[in-house]
Amino acid sequence: MDETFDDFLKAVAGLPAGAAPVVATLVGAGESRKPLGRRAAFLEGETLGSVTLGGCAEGALRRAAAEVRAAGQPRLLDIDLGGEEAYEFGMTCAGQASVQLTPTPADSSLWSAVAGARARGEVLRLVTPLGAQAVPFALLPSGEVVADADPDPALVAQAQALPLDSEALERRAAAFFETRLPPAELVVVGAGPIAAPLSRLGRTLGLRVTVCDDQPGRLTRERLPDAHALLLSRPDEDLRLPPLSARSHVVIISHDYGHEVPVLRQVLGAGVPYVAMVASRRRGQAVLRFLAEIGVDPARLAQVRSPAGLHLGAETPAGIALSILSEVVAVMHGGSGEPLSARAR
Repeated sequence: MDETFDDFLKAVAGLPAGAAPVVATLVGAGESRKPLGRRAAFLEGETLGSVTLGGCAEGALRRAAAEVRAAGQPRLLDIDLGGEEAYEFGMTCAGQASVQLTPTPADSSLWSAVAGARARGEVLRLVTPLGAQAVPFALLPSGEVVADADPDPALVAQAQALPLDSEALERRAAAFFETRLPPAELVVVGAGPIAAPLSRLGRTLGLRVTVCDDQPGRLTRERLPDAHALLLSRPDEDLRLPPLSARSHVVIISHDYGHEVPVLRQVLGAGVPYVAMVASRRRGQAVLRFLAEIGVDPARLAQVRSPAGLHLGAETPAGIALSILSEVVAVMHGGSGEPLSARAR
């Protein structure tokens, strides 16, 4: 889950016609503790995004981007983010980093194609060549190569060999290679009061959000502007869900046995890593007992998290949504949910 990548795509897609940014890509982090693949777009007088997430060396990057724009030639820049002592004293940066700066033509098709593929939920393979002759490109699932000039055929062949089943960001001798899976998905079952803040926070975290319900009066864009998709079912049928996978996270907030039971039966056989039901402990256990009585495997029932979320003490819809999304993030990244102040390191 990389919300910064989606933020970059959104920012670039929103640029006015004729804008020609210099795109900065973090391709080497050294000891700086910065995630690779961060991007920023430098315009004259404006910067969209940050490759360091803390302002570290942004002034040097702006000056270098201006030089790249003037020369019209890409450049690989090695920057010093500060000594380890600075990090120990509370500064956000330390160590070395490498940033590829690439001028983008005003009529560029690369990032609009990448944004479109991302919106369609496709696997993306991106290649950022390093140095002065860099022509970045994307390889789409259709096999189409999208670039603003002719890319290096050898790098295209290497991109074609990148994995399609796992995310990977790797710097090699001549280029930075990325395989980016579609955004992980948050499936919200029920369009009650918690659905809106769940959608808003989920989208902020880079999740693709689908809300499912059978009441058209509740499942509206006015109530749920942050959801990517609204899936309406007929009242006389089980709630329809989007296709589920190991990247789906399901939260049931319908408070309706007629929805909860069939949805849980469907979800528990789909291999999703997170399924939770918003209910009191007593009510949640009653639903799970009923499912056990009708033959659902107890090992699968043990996957259901009810009550949903981490204990934050919050009782408002937004607070409950934060509690649930905190648990989702912990599951996605293997976090414990304990306070950082309580950890030994």
